Amino acid sequence: MAYIQFQLKKVFKNNIFLITVPLLLIISFIVLGLNATTSRSMSLENQAKGNLAMQNNAIEQMEHSLKHYKKNGEAYNLTKQSISDTKKQRKDSQNLLNAFKQQNWQEVYHYQLKAANLAKNIQLKNHNVSNDEKNALTKNVKFFEYLTKHPLPYEDTPPVTGIQFLLDLNQLYLPFLFILVVTFILTQLYTSKYKNKADISSLLPITNNHRYVFDNLIGIIIAGGIFYLLNILIFIVATLIFKTGNLNYPFYLYKNLTGQTLNEYVPTLKIIMPILVLQLLVGLFIINFIQLISNVVRDKFPTLFITLILLIGVSVSSTVIEPLQKAAAWLPTTYFNVIGIVSGKIAVQYHNNQVTFISGLITLIAGILITYCLGLIINKIRH
Repeated sequence: MAYIQFQLKKVFKNNIFLITVPLLLIISFIVLGLNATTSRSMSLENQAKGNLAMQNNAIEQMEHSLKHYKKNGEAYNLTKQSISDTKKQRKDSQNLLNAFKQQNWQEVYHYQLKAANLAKNIQLKNHNVSNDEKNALTKNVKFFEYLTKHPLPYEDTPPVTGIQFLLDLNQLYLPFLFILVVTFILTQLYTSKYKNKADISSLLPITNNHRYVFDNLIGIIIAGGIFYLLNILIFIVATLIFKTGNLNYPFYLYKNLTGQTLNEYVPTLKIIMPILVLQLLVGLFIINFIQLISNVVRDKFPTLFITLILLIGVSVSSTVIEPLQKAAAWLPTTYFNVIGIVSGKIAVQYHNNQVTFISGLITLIAGILITYCLGLIINKIRH
C-alpha cells in the first residue's frame, strides 16, 4: 500500500499530470461553449423563423411576378398554385413558432415531421441527389417520427445538455485526447524506475510480480480517475448551464449490438451500459499495453513514440487504410471510439460487418489478457 501511495503522489506532483489534465478539461469546456454558440444559431426555432422569412419573401416576389403574366395562362396558373402552396407552408411555420412559444412539443414535432417528409419527397425526385443526402433526409424523418411518438423537450444540435453533450464529446474528441494524455502520464510513471535500462525499483522489498501487479493497479487508478472525474465534472457543468437532458432522447443505431442492420432511433438509455462496458475494457487494454511496452523498451521517449504509433497511429490509420479496415474487427485500436462501435457507425464507415459490440468484447478481453500475461512473463525473465 505504501508503494502505491508513493507512486500516486509522484504522478500527481508531476508537471505532465498538472498540465495535461487541466488542459483536457479546458478543451472540453471550449467544445461546450462552441456547441452552445452554434446550437443557438441552428435551433429549430431559428430555422422556423428563417423559413417564415423566406416564405414571406417568396410570396411577395411571386405576387409581383403574377402581374406580368397573362391571366389564366400557364405561367400565371403555375405561379398562382405556387403562391397557394407557399402560403400553406407559411401557415405551418407560423403554427410551429406558436407551438415553440407554448412548448407544445407534440405540435412542434407534428409540423417538423411534416416538413421533413416534404423535404425528403422533393429531394427523392431529384436524380442528382447523392445516397448520403437521401440517407440524411430519411434519418431526419425517423428522428421526428420518434419524437412525435415520444414528445420530449427538444435538445439543440450540436448538443449542450449534460447527457447528450457527454455522448458527443466521448465520440468526437475524448477518445484520442484521453489516450494521448494517459499515454504521456503512464509512460512517465512506468519508465521512471529505469536508469540506463536497469530497474532500480527491484531494490525495494517487494517481489517482482507483486510490483508489476501494483504498477498495473496504479495505472487503473490514474486512468480511471482521470476519465471518470473528467466526465463527471463536464456533466455537472453542462447540466448546471443547459439542464441534464433525457435518457429517453433518441440515439441513432446503424446496427444492433450483434451487427444486424437496424437504422432506427432508440432511447439513449439503451446504449449506456454497452458503452460503459467497452470503455472499461478499452481503458484496461491501454494501461496493459503501455506497461508492456515500457517493460520491454525501458526508456521514456522510445516507449512514448512506439506507444503513440501503435495506439493512436493504428487507430487513425484504420479510418483511411483499407487493409486495416478489413482486419479492424480483431484490432483493439478499432474500439477506442466506443460510441461509434455501439452505434454501428464504425462498421458502416469501414464496410466491415464484423466490427460489433460483441467482437469488441472478444478482441479487447483477448488483448488485455495477452498484454498482461506477456508483461508478467517478460518481467519475470528480466529479473
